[in-house]
Amino acid sequence: MIWNSFMMGFMWLLFFISFSFIEMRILRQPSRNEWDRQEEIFAYLINPAYYKHRLRPEAKENTAVKVNTSIFIYSITSLDELHTEYTMHILYRQMWYDSRLKYDQNSSVQIVGDNWHAARIWTPTIHVVNDKDIGSFAGGAEGTVLLHIDPDGSVMLSKRVKLRPFCKMEFYRYPMDKQQCTLEIESSVLPSSDLELAWMEEKPLDFNKNFFLQGFLLTNYSLEQSIASYRQTGNFSRITVRFDLQREFGHFLLDIYIPSILFVVTSWLSFWVEIPAAPARVTLSMTTMLTLVTSEKAIREKLPKVSYVHALDVWNVVCTGFIFASLVEYALVNYIYHKDKRRRKRANGMKRAESTATFCSMDSDTGSTFRMFAKKGESQQGEPGMPNKKAASFASLSDMQSVHQMECGWPLDEFKMTPQDIANSIDRKCRCIFPTGFLIFNVIYWLVLWL
Repeated sequence: MIWNSFMMGFMWLLFFISFSFIEMRILRQPSRNEWDRQEEIFAYLINPAYYKHRLRPEAKENTAVKVNTSIFIYSITSLDELHTEYTMHILYRQMWYDSRLKYDQNSSVQIVGDNWHAARIWTPTIHVVNDKDIGSFAGGAEGTVLLHIDPDGSVMLSKRVKLRPFCKMEFYRYPMDKQQCTLEIESSVLPSSDLELAWMEEKPLDFNKNFFLQGFLLTNYSLEQSIASYRQTGNFSRITVRFDLQREFGHFLLDIYIPSILFVVTSWLSFWVEIPAAPARVTLSMTTMLTLVTSEKAIREKLPKVSYVHALDVWNVVCTGFIFASLVEYALVNYIYHKDKRRRKRANGMKRAESTATFCSMDSDTGSTFRMFAKKGESQQGEPGMPNKKAASFASLSDMQSVHQMECGWPLDEFKMTPQDIANSIDRKCRCIFPTGFLIFNVIYWLVLWL
């Protein structure tokens, strides 16, 4: 008996749970009779005898229909700098009042419809002014439209659309730029005296909880309501949402700035390579320059052709200039380093005008100059205060130096720096000048960008 009572109680419990579950399912979904009732009410409301779906509500009262709007943004997939556009998936909601669609206000039945129902009542005709795909709001694929009609005549139309709006961008501070992209929605047919677009008071703009914008950060947004004036067609109501976007800088630092800094620093290593090692120095500088120019070209292809110079252009030009300056510096020191060698080649290649030597041969015509100074020294032997031999030797030595300067163009100074010393000195100074100059440029560049 106890076991039978227990089994009976258990069966009644299962029956109660099952009944409650079925009752909840019934309450959550309208019954077949309710769906039929909705269709009957809707068919009665849109009777062509008195309902004209092409005529706006309250047309006889000369008052504008106020359409409250809200937008739910699923995603903004990309912001294309090359085509100056961005793509977004949104759920667009419109709410307005149509007294012709009122029915039994004591009824708990709400008319729920889709594309078919929306096509048979009046709906606001709107368009996105800056959308590149014309007609995004027209019609709609099956399953993208949801219509609600309340007993008091309130209508809510929800439509999921994909937009490709144009975004005017400025790249003066690229890649640390900030962009402002807009979404401008405007009445297509009815002027502002007949249709007024407005933002809803509660949550006019909302975002998906997993909203993410690749490459940018959404820092702020603002909502506007205005009137667009056209000289030939009149004034039309418009609502606008402005997105304030800031470009993410991390990948630019890793992909552009750090590699280009390393290229410039690598070009300075040539200052520590011996000047006669021309292949090593030229190859090092040319390789860094070609690599930098190639990376710059790849970056430029991702940007539109603009007539002004942006921040990244300045960086690339200066980095290329530093590498090119290292090449010019090597050409200069190499020219100075081999100055004596070129002189010797020219001296060896000179044709002798006579069989005797030039001024260095004492039998030449210029050798008479030395004999003249020698005679001058002999004539001074009788002067008081100086021994004759010493006077002659000092005179001949000083005069030979003077002749050497006049004939060859350089003094006999054993303490003067050689061309090799000058070239090496320039290399040593460039080891400090180039890094210091690049450091100063970096300080100015980043301060200007961050301020």
